[in-house]
Amino acid sequence: MKIALVGGTGDIGTGFAVRWAANHEIIIGSRKADKAIESAEAVNKLLVNGSVRGTDNGSAIASADVVVLCVPYEHLVSVTRDLAASYKSQLVISPVVPMIYNGKFFQFTPPAEGSAALQAKSMLPDGMKIISAFHTICAAALQAKDRELKADAFICGDEPEAIDTVVGLAQEIKSLRPLKAGPLAASAMVESLTPMLLNVARRNKIKDAGIAIVSER
Repeated sequence: MKIALVGGTGDIGTGFAVRWAANHEIIIGSRKADKAIESAEAVNKLLVNGSVRGTDNGSAIASADVVVLCVPYEHLVSVTRDLAASYKSQLVISPVVPMIYNGKFFQFTPPAEGSAALQAKSMLPDGMKIISAFHTICAAALQAKDRELKADAFICGDEPEAIDTVVGLAQEIKSLRPLKAGPLAASAMVESLTPMLLNVARRNKIKDAGIAIVSER
């Protein structure tokens, strides 16, 4: 597949790029094409197989089969509503989390729609397939392409085929287990795990924290 990492010049975008480049065509997007090209060149130096290219966000979206929103919540509008003309029939994956740090702890701050994923859906053309996933994956661990994450990726969505596609992408990441967590309407519960995880990690000095569901039998 052609996968566009929108706003993919940061840590999470780099992580997805190094994990998926061996099997897919990866396109890093940025508001400025030259920044995306520079980021792609840096990622290519980390790869043994595959190659990554960079371009502006709009061009990355338009040429992709799958779009991953690798942006902070405050940039969600600029890569959805403001670039809506670039979207057609792509599958959109949202790991975006609306949260703030209030000086004492991280706090979940959902929009009126209830979650970042639902807000993105409301700004995109009708019929777009949106999947909410990868919120609790540590970016630093993701970038270490040979590292086993030993964590779970929670996936919310309404279209079974789209969910299966994201399940497959998650399975390409070493030791990451994809778990279906409900329809897109349930994505707020998954998104809210991120600030909780950050609070736990900070207060207990846990590095590269993730979440795994344990079955007691």
